[in-house]
Amino acid sequence: MHPSGTSRPKISVVIASVNGPEHLDGCLGALEKQTIREQLEVVVADRCGDAVTQLARQRFPSVRLLSFAERETVPALRAAGIREARGEIIAIIEDHCLAPPDWCAQILRAHQERYGIIGGAVENDPSLTSVMDWATYFCEYSRYMSPVPAGETADIPGNNISYRREFLAQVSDLLEQGIFWEESLNARLRQQSIGTYSDPAIVILHKKSFGLGEFLSQRYHYSRGYAGMRLKSTWRRILYAGVCPLLPMLLMGRIVGSAWSKGRHRGELLQSLPLLLLFTGVWAWGEFVGYLAGPGDSLLKVE
Repeated sequence: MHPSGTSRPKISVVIASVNGPEHLDGCLGALEKQTIREQLEVVVADRCGDAVTQLARQRFPSVRLLSFAERETVPALRAAGIREARGEIIAIIEDHCLAPPDWCAQILRAHQERYGIIGGAVENDPSLTSVMDWATYFCEYSRYMSPVPAGETADIPGNNISYRREFLAQVSDLLEQGIFWEESLNARLRQQSIGTYSDPAIVILHKKSFGLGEFLSQRYHYSRGYAGMRLKSTWRRILYAGVCPLLPMLLMGRIVGSAWSKGRHRGELLQSLPLLLLFTGVWAWGEFVGYLAGPGDSLLKVE
């Protein structure tokens, strides 16, 4: 991969390392196999400690590793990585995701064709075959399952997204604050007439198995953190909290509708319905608590 200290790389891939070396190893290994790896820089912002440091030194010495002694949130880690990245294009991927060999090449091609923020599809890794694996995938990524529509859209995945460097310079205040959930950042950029686009050729694989308790905890903390950061007005918080009992059915409709419309994995979807109902109920509870009590320390617990 692109050595530090030379000319600016074409693309920087920023990874918030929160799941430990076992997951990060697969992610970095996939990036080593990129067809344009000589134009690629990888920046890892890590909160997992010595095991990740050892992995980077022994197996991926070209990776730029940023280590944080104190536990940081995912948005803060991403923001730190972006500030250090030197590429003309900055792409975000999660540490438990795998990029096919043409991922970076497709990102560069897309940015030559369009002037905007670009995302793609998220597929379930073929090794994840249990009902629990499929339920967690549908819960998080059903609307990003291939085929995703090509063209302008407000909804692109935060773990398969890329920006021109100059776009991120326009939201430096959010980066300095460590506020980098893609929804708020992309909304700010759209206000500046920068569009968001989906490109079906840009695909990553989600590869992480969750235990039931672990996933329910993640759903709660993510939704509480999301709701707690979303609104400033007290009255709007109360209003949104009052709507939360309706969320499970609304979310179920969105998940099932988007997944069913793709015409793929319908059997797996039907088997996942009981778990999806449980997941959406926990999500609604997390939002309810977040609107009324704020994010608490939930953002620190999101992985």
